Parts: sequence; structure tokens; C-alpha cells
Amino acid sequence: MIRRFRRPLAAIALAALPGAALALDVKGLDKGVNACTDFYQYANRTWLASTEIPADRSFWGAASIIARQNEDMLIRMLEEASKQPLPPPGTATRKVIEYYKRGMDEKNIHHWQLKPLAMFLGPIATLDDKQAMARMMADMHTRGVFPGFGFDVGHDRKDSRRYIAEIRQGGLGLPDRDYYFLEDERSRTIRDSYREHLVKVLKLLGDDEATAAANAATILELETELARASMTAVERRDLEKTYNKMTPAELAAAAPGFDWKAYFEALAAPKLTHLNVNQPAFVARFAQLVAERPVAQWRPYLRWHALRYTSDKLPERFESANFEFYGRVLRGQADPGPRSRRVLEVISGPYGNAPMAEALGQLYVEKTFPPTAKARAQAMVQNVKDALADRLRTVDWMTEETRARSLEKLATMRIKIGYPDRWKDLSASGAGDLLFVENWMAANVFNHHRELGRLDQPVDREEWFMSPHIVNAYYNPSGNEIVFPAAILQPPFFNAKADDAVNYGAIGTVIGHEITHGFDDRGRLFDKDGNMRDWWTDEDARRYKERAKKIETQYGNFTGVDGIKVNGALTLGENISDVGGVKIAYLALQKALKQRKKPQGKVDGLTPEQRFFVSYAQAWRGKFRPERERLQLRTGQHSLHPFRVSGPIAHMPEFARAFSCDASKTLLSESERANIW
Repeated sequence: MIRRFRRPLAAIALAALPGAALALDVKGLDKGVNACTDFYQYANRTWLASTEIPADRSFWGAASIIARQNEDMLIRMLEEASKQPLPPPGTATRKVIEYYKRGMDEKNIHHWQLKPLAMFLGPIATLDDKQAMARMMADMHTRGVFPGFGFDVGHDRKDSRRYIAEIRQGGLGLPDRDYYFLEDERSRTIRDSYREHLVKVLKLLGDDEATAAANAATILELETELARASMTAVERRDLEKTYNKMTPAELAAAAPGFDWKAYFEALAAPKLTHLNVNQPAFVARFAQLVAERPVAQWRPYLRWHALRYTSDKLPERFESANFEFYGRVLRGQADPGPRSRRVLEVISGPYGNAPMAEALGQLYVEKTFPPTAKARAQAMVQNVKDALADRLRTVDWMTEETRARSLEKLATMRIKIGYPDRWKDLSASGAGDLLFVENWMAANVFNHHRELGRLDQPVDREEWFMSPHIVNAYYNPSGNEIVFPAAILQPPFFNAKADDAVNYGAIGTVIGHEITHGFDDRGRLFDKDGNMRDWWTDEDARRYKERAKKIETQYGNFTGVDGIKVNGALTLGENISDVGGVKIAYLALQKALKQRKKPQGKVDGLTPEQRFFVSYAQAWRGKFRPERERLQLRTGQHSLHPFRVSGPIAHMPEFARAFSCDASKTLLSESERANIW
């Protein structure tokens, strides 16, 4: 998956407690485990031992349960609505109902076979010049298919009032550039399986065995060259290196060999004035490959990527082949799951950020989100913000100049809770009464032109980048805002019937996590207005980096499946926010407890402080299939769930006191602790 900068930098895959638990799973605590030496197992071993990952999932945790409940509810609503008189034409609800119905109509999908892709497959088969190839790639990009590289429109990092077009590296069929070069046995097996998958798909397209094998070799060789020119996942985290503002003429001079003029004309952006080229070296190498290689080598590559992006919306034989590699081999899924969930996932997108996802969000909040939940959540967010403000005023490593600017940034940080005040206008979307894959492409075309139309307009500060039905949250640095969709504001993360300790341990730490993202190793580079600029003194920046390095080192020593280490540099931002989020939420709890008229005693035999930490650990319950765990370790910006618990508490004397632990055996040494917040 290609992640755009304007999308949530801090999108977190949360975990969940069983069912609709109102508070803690106290019965699930394993008293045979020493809480001081393995707190994750103490809080979760009973659940881990008794829980099976569903066949259609590669990961199962507590948020997965909520997400599945939400999916089932939306599916029931869509199916019931399909049997009733449809809403007025042009409405978002009408469009998403028809989109869903067409996705469920397997008979019609089978009848039309690949005819919806004729706009790609026919012209690709006869491509004979490179200008036509540039135009074909633009047409594919417009419809949501991205061979070669990616294009989108997002916030200008250095002028948050404006949008800017962006080009980024891409064009790979494997999850990350390193998959083309790693030489461990598992990685070689994945490459072999990928080659076999290419052959299978090309044969489904009509190639004979020999032709399919030759074309697969060509595709893999081209992708390997693109991978070699790609930045690593760690390098892509460097915000300065990935900000390279150019005019189209400057891009053409820096990356000759590809017809950029023809590309932008076909993209409906002939008058583009500036754009950000995220990875100039990659783009230059791509253009060089276009110049060097005959068009005949690009034809199978383009055909393949047309199928890679659309197979899950095509007849069963294409969808099945796609699942066998991307589901079973890469993620370890045993079963693709019911069609209704697969269709819903296509409409929604991976983070609830597909063009028509907000239409699902509208259906969701009409049934589920009471105003009282929003008010209570807003109060908790303010309490956590106040706790961080207290720390900013007192940390001893920060100079007064940077302290004042940090407090100003925190004070101006916007909070969005539940759902947008103004829904996106989806009336111009062509999605609706079309074939399933045509609906997907029509939604992408609508979104593409919508984004292009914003290039000369001020930034819409009210826009959400995640639909309310998604169990997640994010921090947007360009908007200096934290966003909590309605779906996460329910048990076990947030529960009006639970005590403060439980709520602050669950949703409070999520709030702290997102707020702290404004001050993680990348978020700190944005000012209060969302502009990327260096507002830190040199001395404060040095001290911050020294502390962040300790977190990088700590997490880099954690080991997952097959002895694969956590990439401390890749996961640094999330780890900083985990450590900071738990610390700040704990301080907020202490403030809340002091406001009570009488002290709170033990509940279920646990003090408020113990309940806080147990709530946090149980909110990160989760089980990975080995294949998915490898994928997470290789490509994910989040550490594995056990480390998201053991990592932060190793910095917290408060944890050692709560469970009467020997600090020398439970905590990092004083010199190893980050002590940022």
C-alpha cells in the first residue's frame, strides 16, 4: 500500500477486548505470570491462549472485534436499504447502496469478464510509442491504478494554507523495495511465489505458458530496477529529503526520457505550476528506464498492474489468484471471508479513506453516535492536553524559547471528534449503477478531479481523512489536529460506565499518543500552523535527538518471529508517541483522581494505578499470523503489540510503584530512559 503524506501519519491499528466488555477483563489476568517481568503476558496470556484468529484475518485483536461488529451492522443496513425504495438519485446514500449491490452481483461481474478493463488492456496491447505510453499511464493514474509512480494532491508541507501536487515512488508489486533484495529463505520464497503469481495472472489474460514466463521475468526485472532506485522505508521518513518543489519544466529537465508534458495533459493538469517530487532519484531512474527500454517491455508491466489493482473487483478466477498471493502467501490468511465484507472493504478503503468511504460513515453515525459520547470525549482530550502542558512547563531539558513555542502549538492544536461538521459532497461522483470495478474507477476519477480542482484553492480545514466508521485515530501535522472517529469512542476504549482509571488507560493513552505525535521526531518539525520549519533552538533539537535515540535503541533490541528485529528507526515516531502517550495519560488520570471528592479505593482488588496499566495492556491485545508478523516487522511503522506495552512501561517508575516491582529489574536504567515528557 502506498501511503500519502496527507493521509494519517499516525494511523494506529488498535486492539480490543472481548465482546462488549464494560471494564477490565480481571478474570483474564494470569496471576502465574510476574507482572513486573512480563506485564503483557500477565494481562493477556489467558486471552491469547484461548483466542483463535478468524480464518479470513491475518491479525486479530480487540479493535478487530469492534470493526467486525461495525462491518456486520453496515452490511445489514446496506442489504436492508437495497430492498427498500432507493433514496433520491445523486445522494451519497443512493450511490453507496448501488455500489454495494453491484459488488454483490457476482453473476453480472462474471458475465462481463474483463470488458470493463478494455480501456486499458486494448490500448496497452497496441502501444508502440512512448508518448502514448505516458498518456496511458496518466489515464491509469486517474482511475486509481498506479504503475511506475504515484500522483496525488495534498497539503503543501511548507505552506499549510495551500495544496500541492505530489509525485512519489511506486510501481512495485511486492510490499516494499527490500523484498526484492533480502536473501533470507522466507524472502526468496516470497519472490518465487510472486513470480509464479505473475505467470498465473498473465495466463488468465491469455498468454501461453512460455509467453507468460517470459513476460513475468520482464516485469520482475523492471520492478527490481525500480526497487533499486527507491528510497528505503527509513529514508522516506526524512521530511526534508522528500520535499523537492519543482516546476514541470524542472521535473522534465531532472528526469528526461519520460514525456511529462503528455502525461500532465492526459492527467487533466496541463497548467500545473509546481509540484513536490518526493524522491527525485527514483523519478530520474524511472524516466531513464523508459528511455532505455523498448515499449514492448512495458506492455506486460502495464497489463500486470492493471490487474494488480483491480483483481479483487473482477470475476472469481482473478479475485482468487489475487487472494492466493496477497492474502495467503504474504499475510497468512486461510480464507478470503464472505463476499459482503470484501465488497465493504473495497468501498471503504484500508483506512476508511477511499473516495466513497464517507458515505458509509454517514450511515454509521446515524445509528450509533450519541451527543453525550462526544461531550465526554472532548473533556478527556482537554484533560490530556492539560497534562502535556504541565509537562512542557516543567521539563528540564527545554529552553524557554522552545518551551513557549511548544505550549503555543499545543494550545492551538485542533480536536475533531465523532464525524465531520460538513460531509463531503459526493453528488458528482459517477459511482452507483455500474459494474463493480467501474464503480471503483469512477470513484477514483471523481476524487482525482476533485483534488486537481483544489490546487488554486485554500485548504479545507474541516476535511477528514478517515471515515467515522473506522476504529482508529490520527494526527495530521499539516493541520495541527487530532481526529477521533466515532467508531473508536465505544467500549472497551471509551465507556461512560467505566471508572476513570480504565478510560484513561484505554482511550486516554490513545489521546496521549495522538497529541504526542505533534512532538514526535517528525511532528515536532511542524509549527502551530502546520508548516514544516525548524522552530527549535539548536540546543533543544540536539537534546531531543539524544533522547529519541534511546527509544530507537531500546525498540531495536526487541525480536519478533524468525529472529527479525524491530526496526527502531522506522518505528521511531510511533514508539515516541507510545511512550509519551502512556506517560501523559497517566498524569491526566492523576489530575482526575485529585478532583474527586473522596479517594477511589481498589476495584476488583486493583488500585486505580494498577487498573490504568492493565487497561492499557489489554487494549493492545493482539495475535498475528507468522506471515503477517513478518510483514509488520519488515514494513510497518508500528511495533508489535507486546512491545507497545513493554516498551513504554520500562520508562515509567510509576508502573514499578503501582505493582511494587524492583525498579532495577523492571525499568530501564536511568541513563537508558528517554525522559522526553
